[in-house]
Order: sequence, then structure tokens, then C-alpha cells
Amino acid sequence: MPSNSRAASPCDPAGDAAFRARVLAVHGPGARTWLDELAGIVDRWRRHWALGPPRPYPHSYHWVAAVDRADGTPCVLKLAPPGAREPVVEARWLTRVGGRGAVRLLDCAPGEGALLLERIEPGSSLAALVPEQDERACEVLAAVAAAIRRPADPADALPALADRVGELSTYRQVRGHDVLPAGMVAAAERTAVDLLRTAPADVLLHADLHHENVLWDRDRGWLAIDPHGLVGDPAYELATLLYNPLSLGPDAADLAQGRCAHLARASGIEQERIRAWGFVQAVLSAVWSLDEDPVPDANVLAVAARLRVR
Repeated sequence: MPSNSRAASPCDPAGDAAFRARVLAVHGPGARTWLDELAGIVDRWRRHWALGPPRPYPHSYHWVAAVDRADGTPCVLKLAPPGAREPVVEARWLTRVGGRGAVRLLDCAPGEGALLLERIEPGSSLAALVPEQDERACEVLAAVAAAIRRPADPADALPALADRVGELSTYRQVRGHDVLPAGMVAAAERTAVDLLRTAPADVLLHADLHHENVLWDRDRGWLAIDPHGLVGDPAYELATLLYNPLSLGPDAADLAQGRCAHLARASGIEQERIRAWGFVQAVLSAVWSLDEDPVPDANVLAVAARLRVR
């Protein structure tokens, strides 16, 4: 290891430049203080909830670790910068779902960026079924989507799907040029407008339901984790999984169209509607990827091209 590099300790991501960059990109420069003080913040929440030593998971956009309560209860501690929207939305969504088809929320201080969650054990990912048992994985995802579905309620105070797809318009206006294939973003925007216009009654949406966000629990079966939390068209719930797991690479495009048929059979949702939302979501994913990489994700774009509604 070069002499000027420093490995991150379990509670201190200072040596993880990619984690710091992602957090700052999502939460802004104000998150720098949170990153610098993270070790102390972890200790504070450990004392507050009487938790044992943390075993951190790989860093993503939040600091997440396996922990055990003093009474032996297995938990997950999830932390984000104070004032972040994500913990507030996640806590609302988990509270409404109440553990049916999803991980349970044990305690929270969402305004301070802290969630204490049930730990799913053994926690193996649905991604292990892909591609050999891809149709079975689609059946599981459709069943989980049905289990977590709830009628939308204004009291939930969750963001709307229409606001998310509005990011397509923002992308075109702000960037001023089309980094993505010619006309793809505009086509996705037109498709989204038509889908929203013809949507049935809004439901509660996980909004990031894919293979790596569905884990096996030995007592409760397949459960969803890490909800983004939206309200909107139930068909949208099945869109993100069409280009996942990302590790599939070019194979994702070959699987995507068949997945639409599998999901339609398993869910009772119209196949063309699943396909259309899959196209919109793949384009959205490519737009989001540009926040971290100036080169759009080629595999996600291949899925978008395969699903594009002509």
C-alpha cells in the first residue's frame, strides 16, 4: 500500500474515497462534517440503542452495519447525514408496510438520519437465482411486490412517481445536450407522460425493488429492504428489476423482454405496461449514473433500447 494512503476503519470511511464522493454528491458539501465525525456518531447511536460492536457492510450511500442489541436481538444500524430525506421516507414507508413482505423497522430517529432495522438472516440475495432461475426470481419479485402493496394515503406524505419521472425533463433542460442516445430521453419522457395519464389508482411503491434488495429470511421468507418510497402506478414497481442485477452485464438486455412476460403472468399486470415502465426506468437509471460517471452505463442503455416502445 502506498505510504500516503490510509485504510478505512470499520466506523471511519476517511480511507474510502468512493464512499465520501457518493455521500457528498447525494447530500452536498454539508455532509463533510458528518463524514469526518462518523466514528463518534456511530458510538452515540450504539449507546442510545444499547448495541454491540458494529460489523459494517460495504459502503454505499449510507453507513450500514450489522449489530446486536444487549438482549441479543440481531439488528442493522443505518445512518445518513442529519436532515437527509431518505431516512425520513424510508421510516414512513416501513411503518406503513408494517413488516409484511419487508424488513421491520425496530426504532428510528429519521430527522437525525438514524434507523434501527430487523436483521434478515441468513440474508442471501435473490440475485443468486439469476440467470439460471430467472423465471423463478421474477415470480418471487412479483409476490414481494404484491405483499408490500398498499393503497396510497395522503397521510403517508411520500413523494410522487410523477416527480421522479420529472427528472427526465430536468435532465434535458439542465444539460442542454443529449449525452444519451439521440432522442432516448425525450422518448422516455413522452412514454412516462402517457403512462401517468392512464395509470390506475396510486399505490405505495418500494420504487427500487430488484434482486439485491430482496433477501431470504429463514423464518419469514423473501423480504424487501432499502425502499425508496413513492406513490404511483403499481406497474412501475416491476421496472427496476428489468435491468438488474447490474453484474449481469450484456446478458441483462437478453433477459429483459422475457422478464416482462414472466412478470405479467405472475402479477396480473399488463405486459406492455411493465415493458413501457421498464424503458422509462432504464433511461432514468442511465441519467442518474451520469452523476458519478460521465459515460452512461452501456448495459442499462442496452436494456432501454430493447424495451423501447416504438
